[in-house]
Amino acid sequence: MSWFSSSVYRRYWQHYQQGMAWHQRHRRAYRKALEAAYGPGHCPEQDFGSYCRYADWEARESDGQEDKDEKESSSDSEIECDVSNMEISEELRQYFAQTEKHREELRIQQQMEDEQHESYVPADQDLHRASWRGTTAPPHEKPGERRKAEMKKLYGEDAAKIMAMEAAMQLTFDRNHDLKQPKYWPVIPLKL
Repeated sequence: MSWFSSSVYRRYWQHYQQGMAWHQRHRRAYRKALEAAYGPGHCPEQDFGSYCRYADWEARESDGQEDKDEKESSSDSEIECDVSNMEISEELRQYFAQTEKHREELRIQQQMEDEQHESYVPADQDLHRASWRGTTAPPHEKPGERRKAEMKKLYGEDAAKIMAMEAAMQLTFDRNHDLKQPKYWPVIPLKL
């Protein structure tokens, strides 16, 4: 006798069986709704079989056998629900269509997040190596033209002098960076 078949866990397994019975009824209703909405050829049985992890439930369903726990739970609740000849209302069809639409939106969002995740640079890698993954398309405007216009607007006649000082400082930084090759400080929280 296994530990999980102890009488202490009987209530848990009873709820589990009720949940699984509901799940099976829901799957049948969903399949019928898809068949009613899209036609009988849209939803083959093998698609639904791939979602099932436990093959014995499928066999029990098709044989028409009921589990002893399911009989007890149906007698406890005194409510019988026969979904074999259930009529699918327009509202239920709309619900299933909206559910499919949401699933598609979530799938697209997941793909976008995966693509964005690929562009992240881990803290232990060099940032400059990863920044060269740009496109091969030519630039839309002449390089530096926008910067010159902004500097001219900010500094007027002295814009060329300020740009030269900035360029000298940037070149000094780049030269020291190339000589010493410092490691980047990881951008992760120190309190883990």
